[in-house]
Amino acid sequence: MPIQTQGSVRALALVGPTSAGKTTLMEALLLATGATHARAGGGGEMVGDSSPEARARGHSVELNLAGFDFMGDRYAVIDCPGSLEFCADTDAALAAVDLAIVVAEPDPNKAQLLQPTLRELERLGVPHALFINKMDQARGSLQELLDALAPVSSAPLVARQIPTWEGEHVTGFIDLALERAFVYRPGEPLQVEIPADLKDAEAEARFHMLEQIADFDDDLLEQLLSDVTPSVDAVFGDLVREMQEGLIVPVFFGSASNGFGVQRLLKALRHEAPLADKAAERLGVTKGAYVLKAAYAGQSGKLAYARVFGQKLDDGAELVLPTGDRSRVGGLFSVQGATLKKVTAAPVGEVVAIGKVEQASAGQILSLTGQAQQLKNEVRPRRPLFAVALSAHNRKDDVRLSGALNKLIEEDPGLSLTHDAEARQVLLAGQGEGTCGWPSSG
Repeated sequence: MPIQTQGSVRALALVGPTSAGKTTLMEALLLATGATHARAGGGGEMVGDSSPEARARGHSVELNLAGFDFMGDRYAVIDCPGSLEFCADTDAALAAVDLAIVVAEPDPNKAQLLQPTLRELERLGVPHALFINKMDQARGSLQELLDALAPVSSAPLVARQIPTWEGEHVTGFIDLALERAFVYRPGEPLQVEIPADLKDAEAEARFHMLEQIADFDDDLLEQLLSDVTPSVDAVFGDLVREMQEGLIVPVFFGSASNGFGVQRLLKALRHEAPLADKAAERLGVTKGAYVLKAAYAGQSGKLAYARVFGQKLDDGAELVLPTGDRSRVGGLFSVQGATLKKVTAAPVGEVVAIGKVEQASAGQILSLTGQAQQLKNEVRPRRPLFAVALSAHNRKDDVRLSGALNKLIEEDPGLSLTHDAEARQVLLAGQGEGTCGWPSSG
């Protein structure tokens, strides 16, 4: 079984519609790896959705950033808001990750909700896998769900598991690549014998998986036609390569709220997630930090949340902005939700907060080469859908209002500010409460 060479931190994005359970999955990953020690909602504080706005709405309103260690590797997690009103916050971040986990509910009627996310990942060339969450609430067959999801993905969906049931409840899974059965339990799932009544179903599902990946491997296709059983290493090699090249979308499932399926997902990340150099090539970064988001953090002032590429980033390092302007790192912080911890350096692949780079904005490369670097493909701005007229109650507060709005626009790329001189109004425009898809190519 192939294992990725250690060397750089890997970054993954959790994406998908609102209510699919992305933040719950992030909390489950943190808990399973010891980054937190109590389940959120069960006596533990959530790392994600810590802002008052997110708590009031009951869902993410901005990127949640965190990290964890697993079996000697480091992972940065970017939990992306699913709500249409806040989807612009994802635009700059998505191209910078090594792997995106698309989180979905086990409801065939909601399959179409995944299409905008899948299409954008395909456009950007970001490898991605599907995690069907809330399987403890599923009532239909996995095949029915996959049939509903298939039309919204350009690449074939390859089921890596089939569920095992006890009555109407999913109690575990059979790993089709390993041909092993597992029963869910707290912590590590328990390996058991494949149930006798599921052996035929497992064999059929595994052969279908092999047929799908053989479409991109002539040697494997020849083995299948000759009734030769391929080795486990060969099967995993194809699964890894084809996912990384965007030829297939592997499908896993579980229940993040119970921790079910999380260990299997972690092992898939360790063996199959690409390293940071692929994302750097996609962006056009040689040595530098790519800005995912800019935000103001109280006394810390303006921070640029960025991913490091090419070489480690030291506190005090000189950065060159795309404009040619130069700035120095004025503080470097690890990020775990709302908690910032000062560090002296950040390794390749890590996501950190950079202080005192006042001109930095989302979608920029802060170069470490001494020369400005331009992004291969600029982040496409979204067209505002709604606008509201704003004014200060007291004209003396006009300057303060303008400053606050400008900061807000720096933090949220989905917003824009215009001045209507004729009507003497300031118009704040954004995605609003209606539909907003990914920006069109026009």
